[in-house]
Amino acid sequence: MDFRRIEMIFLIVFIALNVFLGISFFQSQQVDLASAGSGTTEILQDIKRDDIKLPKLSTAPARGAYLASTQASPLRQDAAALKDQTLRFSADDPLTLNATLTTPLSVKTGTAAKLRRWVKQADHVVHGRGYVFQTALSTATSYVFAQKIAGKLVNDPRAQLTLHVADGSLTGYTQTYLKNLVTLRDKVTLCTAQDAVTTLYRENEIASNSKVLWVRLSYTYLLNAKGSTVYVPAWSVGIESQGAKNLTVKKVNAINKTIMKTHTED
Repeated sequence: MDFRRIEMIFLIVFIALNVFLGISFFQSQQVDLASAGSGTTEILQDIKRDDIKLPKLSTAPARGAYLASTQASPLRQDAAALKDQTLRFSADDPLTLNATLTTPLSVKTGTAAKLRRWVKQADHVVHGRGYVFQTALSTATSYVFAQKIAGKLVNDPRAQLTLHVADGSLTGYTQTYLKNLVTLRDKVTLCTAQDAVTTLYRENEIASNSKVLWVRLSYTYLLNAKGSTVYVPAWSVGIESQGAKNLTVKKVNAINKTIMKTHTED
């Protein structure tokens, strides 16, 4: 048997071995994906059997990273541009501006739209254009706006504007503000909205006969470290219990799928 023929045989065997290993790897990946899909399908069936109502849940993964705020709030300095308001600043962290209008603004008709326009005026609210109205978190007396920084929505009391309405008139507001956010690490693939809901259900955080009203992705507070405030992308899930009028908001860390601290809103 000549050398060239031996070389050809080894080459054929090498190619065949790589093809075999490639097919085996592909099949094992398919089994893993099928198992994961099957598990999610079973959980969704359990949710349905428990009479839990769900909105349409996205299965499209997004990308995100840990962010940090490293600069002090400029609210105290920037508030000099405001007019016809009595201002008071808290000494707490975060720095909070409490404003009372000299003359309450009537908003009996078209309240939400009128307030959104009012917020954008520089002499009404400093950096007002950087806030986005949050319908799901608002009530007839409190209109909540969340800050959006470089395209990233921050759903946290440290970056929030709340307008106070009484008897059909805007009387004042409370405001916190983050100047900027810096990325701490490279972006990673986040869990999906469906993952967040199934995680909450699996951990008994969604009761039977309740209703999931909405699922939204935003950045939320994680911890303070070395003078910086760290934020993480998280899914906020609004849940309404049977026969109750209160909204419970559950949060799931979108990077590691762990459940975060929750709160209840009347």
